[in-house]
Amino acid sequence: MQTRSNRGRQCIVVAGLVLAFVGSSSARAPEQTDKLGDEEELTEPKRLKAWPQVTKRDVKFELKRLVLARTEEMGLQARAALIEIGVGAVPYLVPKLGRERNEDASARLESVLDELTNARHTRLLAEYFDDKSLVTRKWSLRRVAWFPDAGVRSAAENALVAASTRKRNLDSDEIFAAALCCASSGSFEGFDTVAKRAAKDWGKLGPAIHTAFAALRSAEGTKRVAKLLAATKRKTKVAGLRLIAACGEKESAKHLVLPFLDENDNSLRVAAINALRGIVDGDPPLNKLSVFEAIERANKWKARL
Repeated sequence: MQTRSNRGRQCIVVAGLVLAFVGSSSARAPEQTDKLGDEEELTEPKRLKAWPQVTKRDVKFELKRLVLARTEEMGLQARAALIEIGVGAVPYLVPKLGRERNEDASARLESVLDELTNARHTRLLAEYFDDKSLVTRKWSLRRVAWFPDAGVRSAAENALVAASTRKRNLDSDEIFAAALCCASSGSFEGFDTVAKRAAKDWGKLGPAIHTAFAALRSAEGTKRVAKLLAATKRKTKVAGLRLIAACGEKESAKHLVLPFLDENDNSLRVAAINALRGIVDGDPPLNKLSVFEAIERANKWKARL
């Protein structure tokens, strides 16, 4: 016990640093300790086929402390210790997440799981898509969607069918998470589901949707989004412009976007500018543009294209 206590005290400083990187928004991918190397970020990462072995006793000890967290210090120590143990702790954390009923404890569990997992673990996390726990299914689908992987396509499509056809306890968030994961795997199943949420909740879900839809960049992706651009509702058009920035095929998509540069509605004009930034240059969107700035940038794009 003395050894564990010493290790806990040593982890306080580390834990403080870790917390600085944890985002509060579910739409942002948390930082991970098991970071990908520079070469893996540019190419297909090495997907793990099995979780690394760890000492079960150590994981269970820290897991209990993380869940109980009678003091803030205890929670910080347990979090840091589990991250130090590494990704091999995931098979112990996920089942506990599925059973946990305390919201604060669940949030702590998800935070550690987000910190530990990345693109290397998508195939292993896909095994939880059909878990008995709704919480586990939603977390695993959302997490995998952050890391595009065609290798989970079949599992994601099956998860979408299951989520959409449950006879009891139909959950719209699970359906969306499965649809998002399908997109991230390169599947157009669930495209309409994600498009509808993009129109309503872009502020919260935009980064996750953009990441997933990047896997759909193609002529087919452009064709599907074109229907949104032809809609009568402004929100639907804005959503279409945001989506085409991620999945639009360069040559055909830019011609669909260009007319929106002349819109009087500045939200449409800005969305068009950001769409072209993504389609043509692969640049991220600009958060805010005044009417004057938007007109100036729109004119530059028209001259360029």
